Amino acid sequence: MSSLEEQAAESDAICLTASGFAEDTAIPFNIVEQLIRSSAAMGELDVVARWRTAGERYSEAEHGMLAMLVREISDVLHRIAGGKQLVIAVDDVEHVDYPSLMCLLHIARHASGTRTLVAMTSGRTHHLCARVQGFHNLYKVEIGTLSESGVVRLLERHADADLADRIGASCHAISGGNPRLVKALLHDHLMSAPDGSEREVTVGAEFRDSYRWSLLCHPSLLQMAQILAVLGPYGSPRRVAGLLECGEERAARAIDVLDSAGLLEDGCFRHPAARSVALETLAVEERARLGAKAAELLYADGADPIAVAELLVTAGKTPDHKGVAVLWHAAQKNLDEGRTEEAVAGLRLAARADLGRRERLDIRMALVGALWAGNPAAAEPELDRLMAAIRTESPADIPEQYLCFLLFMVLWFGRFSDVEEAFTWLSGSGGSGNASSMAALRVTRQWVTFLKPTLIHHFPDKDPSDREVDGLWAANLEHGLQLSVDELGMEIGHLQDPRQMADFSPDTMHLLSHSNHFWFAYAYACRIVWALAARGETEAADRLCGALFTAADKLNMKTPCAVALSMRAYIQCRHGDFTSAIDLAGTALRSIPPRGWGVAIGLPLSVLVAAHTAIGRLDEAQRYLRYWVPKEMFDSVVGLEYLRARGQYCLATNRPYAALNDFMVSGMLIDQWPVDFGDLAPWRIDAAEAYLHVHEPVEAKRLALEELKLSPDRPMSTRGRALRVLAMAEDPDKRRLLLYQSVKCLREHGDRYGLARTLVELSRDFLSTGETQQARATWHEAQKLMDECGMSAQHESRRDPVMGGAESPADPQPPGNSEDSGEPGVPEETAPGTSAEDAEPPVLSEAEWRVATLAASRMTNRQIAKSLYITVSTVEQHLTRVYRKLSVGNRQDLSRRLWPLIGATGSSSC
Repeated sequence: MSSLEEQAAESDAICLTASGFAEDTAIPFNIVEQLIRSSAAMGELDVVARWRTAGERYSEAEHGMLAMLVREISDVLHRIAGGKQLVIAVDDVEHVDYPSLMCLLHIARHASGTRTLVAMTSGRTHHLCARVQGFHNLYKVEIGTLSESGVVRLLERHADADLADRIGASCHAISGGNPRLVKALLHDHLMSAPDGSEREVTVGAEFRDSYRWSLLCHPSLLQMAQILAVLGPYGSPRRVAGLLECGEERAARAIDVLDSAGLLEDGCFRHPAARSVALETLAVEERARLGAKAAELLYADGADPIAVAELLVTAGKTPDHKGVAVLWHAAQKNLDEGRTEEAVAGLRLAARADLGRRERLDIRMALVGALWAGNPAAAEPELDRLMAAIRTESPADIPEQYLCFLLFMVLWFGRFSDVEEAFTWLSGSGGSGNASSMAALRVTRQWVTFLKPTLIHHFPDKDPSDREVDGLWAANLEHGLQLSVDELGMEIGHLQDPRQMADFSPDTMHLLSHSNHFWFAYAYACRIVWALAARGETEAADRLCGALFTAADKLNMKTPCAVALSMRAYIQCRHGDFTSAIDLAGTALRSIPPRGWGVAIGLPLSVLVAAHTAIGRLDEAQRYLRYWVPKEMFDSVVGLEYLRARGQYCLATNRPYAALNDFMVSGMLIDQWPVDFGDLAPWRIDAAEAYLHVHEPVEAKRLALEELKLSPDRPMSTRGRALRVLAMAEDPDKRRLLLYQSVKCLREHGDRYGLARTLVELSRDFLSTGETQQARATWHEAQKLMDECGMSAQHESRRDPVMGGAESPADPQPPGNSEDSGEPGVPEETAPGTSAEDAEPPVLSEAEWRVATLAASRMTNRQIAKSLYITVSTVEQHLTRVYRKLSVGNRQDLSRRLWPLIGATGSSSC
């Protein structure tokens, strides 16, 4: 119509326009009045009131009066044209009032002799067919939406061709070829991306406004769109008719019109923004009413509970008993299919209903569990309400599986006062002994073991060796993780009596859903991961962690995913792959808010601190140590790992006494617990290293020997590390054999980090006896392992204590002032500011190499002279030449300068 009006103006014709509206159909001559007003001939409006008065008295039987009015109106409109060509354009003629329609038909019938063109549009083509069938010069034009190529051509009129080609397809898919919507999309796209570089078109405010205007212009169609928006993907002509209480044919016809206008596609919205616009046109009360009515309609149709629950949540009304049942089943199905947010919304609505005690427990327990899986921080307020509700009533008849779940939740958040209360309830429950209770107790035992080991002493004694229960556990684990039992090193048992399933009461059968199978498998598999890691079976543990993550990810459970990633990071850190460990632990830590981690936050933090410390990123390690951690964490196994990582950081930053305190506290905690975790946190080895840093080799030796006595039950890596520490605490003549044994254990176990540390010590030992070729070969192997672990040789030469096990004591006296050490001082001919690293590798003689390496090994001049059977004066002369050649001033600098030369100096240097 706009194009017709433009062409009429170009040809000097008079164009009169009007539009029909459903609300104005009953007003006589409404369209005629619009036509006159569009001409600006306001003087002709004086007769409108008379026409309207006559029209109000007229009836369709009084053809004479109507014919007289029609002829007079026709004369008025032609008079307005003033002899020029007259164009009358009326949009939405199906909403034209009857008198105006008669006038339009009269003018159209006599148009051929009066230079008049009448153009009328209608969304319902059958509306005029019968009346205009016999008219001369009648042209019927079907006007549809634009094709994809038509959309591209329209875009080219308002933008460049490249942009039109890029966004043409997405524009057509969203707009359906509706020109108004195409222009709106182009406007939004240019506003969001002025350069138009994006291929997908942007849907913004202009599109929403245009879509809203298109609906508001047609109230009956708007009503259909609103109903379809409420029904969402479950809309159909029959259901729309049911909600509007109209005929199905009328609903189908209206949907077809919306389809033809590009507002819908096969009765569905083309874009979520379109559905959102339709819903926004509904008042809140009306939307709730329609949502509740639609839910009843779908429930009567036997629709999927998820569909009914979605509508109930949209309505937001407190559900009745029937609605609660639907919401409960939908929540379980949503959880099984990974739609946690939808499950939470349905459970929150169900919790508002007037429920019995057991139903209320079911709903609240499920709600807390669903919230914990997605965001534990959001679960804690619901946990408070749940605990308060249980306290007000008798906890005696609460099922054991619920008490077990409650105990896990308060353990996770470190609420130990609530833990004692929940544990009292569990201990006093008496136990039903059925399969579901036994399974729940087994799950809880795994979590208690790691989150509060001291409770194991008083845990209800359910025989864990019972073969039938083992079979149930193995079956749940295999089902939940889709792993074979052989992969987990477990033996599957069989339920001897099929009637045992009768032990599961009907109201606990939901425990057998897919998501709850995962819970069973998850707890037990976590325990297995720790056990495998402790035994050094890192490959199997890593594979199981991968299966844990995959299973949790399928269910969209963010918290179990984060825990699985943290355990995988822990395994990689133990294996020496610090780069992967940092990536995994960092991803896990960012997955959920820090407050939601509870006491388990120590797991990713300990990995991040230990890994960053190992590769020398001490600032990063310190940043993670600044994270707030609950004090209750230190009563859990993850607290042990955190103490160990913090102690290693303290050693790296030259605070050995602080490190020793952390390691000794770990040992004290382990001694108090009924479960032996020494294989996870070998505190004796860590404490022995700290004692070496404070120059107490006797204590270091004692702790290393104690650890070796336990080594038959420990992984080979633990024995290898203990042997390395013992070697550093022993006399030099016993050191090499112990280092060889350490290398053998660590190489067999695959502990790259521990092996690199031992090889560095072995290289030093070779140098101390002048065996430079063996020292270089050993050092090169250590360098390769350092690279695999994410560390560089340069880093290790800078941080000698990390790879050396014991820090070389700094010389407290200025060079040349120590009588015993015989430091010759920095030679005067060394140019100030000249770096030894910037010069060519110096050439040392064999004798100079031997004296230098012994001096770097913390031996005094007298000890060197005795070891090499030379005089102290000869030692001092050799050191003077070495210090001059290497441009160093004391033994500590000498030690750091020597190690790069091992790889850089050839055999001719000796």
